[in-house]
Amino acid sequence: MKSHFFHAECGKSWYFPRMPESFPALSEGDIAKLFDHLPMVVFYAKDKNGVFTRCNRRFEELHGLGPSGAIGLTDFDLHHLEIASHYRSEDEQIMETGIPVRNRTWMVPGAKGVLRWWVSSKNPIHGADGSVCGIAGVMYELSGAAGITGPFSRIEPALKLIHADDDLSLKTEELAAACNYSESQFNRVFRQLMGQSPRRYVLRHRLETAKDLLSRTDLPLSEVAFRAGFYDASDFGKRFRDQEGITPRQYRMKLQSLIQTDR
Repeated sequence: MKSHFFHAECGKSWYFPRMPESFPALSEGDIAKLFDHLPMVVFYAKDKNGVFTRCNRRFEELHGLGPSGAIGLTDFDLHHLEIASHYRSEDEQIMETGIPVRNRTWMVPGAKGVLRWWVSSKNPIHGADGSVCGIAGVMYELSGAAGITGPFSRIEPALKLIHADDDLSLKTEELAAACNYSESQFNRVFRQLMGQSPRRYVLRHRLETAKDLLSRTDLPLSEVAFRAGFYDASDFGKRFRDQEGITPRQYRMKLQSLIQTDR
């Protein structure tokens, strides 16, 4: 037997194992409120059209919104086009297949445009007839939730340095020293936990920072390169082209073209 609570926005229900009759029923709002007491965790729910129907206070703070400020919005209201498109594509895949996504890392810009790495998990929301009517998700910041991340605390000092706003020009030996590891030990532990080398992770962070600047600002490419932590514009251009298959200038023009088309 199963019990459920009602999903008001799509007129359907979420199903859970049946509790004893004396067990108090929990509404969707009650469950959402529980996440307000977990300030390190972001919680949200969207309907099948990608419209936010529920979220906790941490989600609102991350995006610079007041209470209930996210309700009725979509990712396209909160993020630039490329990031929002990635989120929507993943949501659609989950709703189509019914398969949850577990512990995927995303770089998410907050209200001030500051990029942070988050670990995200999403589940499809099923209606009473078994059809999918939306998705629900939780996220926690990779560098700021040692109590949750457990093993990641071993490299947390390095992650905080990488994600800091003031300096992206970091060497592997500096990151290793911050964690009290030798460089070889640090490389091994980091690769075990993150599935990639520290150098690759730092490069990915720099490239995502640069992509965010290219999409949100009209800064010259030399300034984008500097702010993202690259040696110079030439180094930035080469690494960006190797990763994205196009130059930074072409990437910016492509985004501008997509925005114009969307309008």
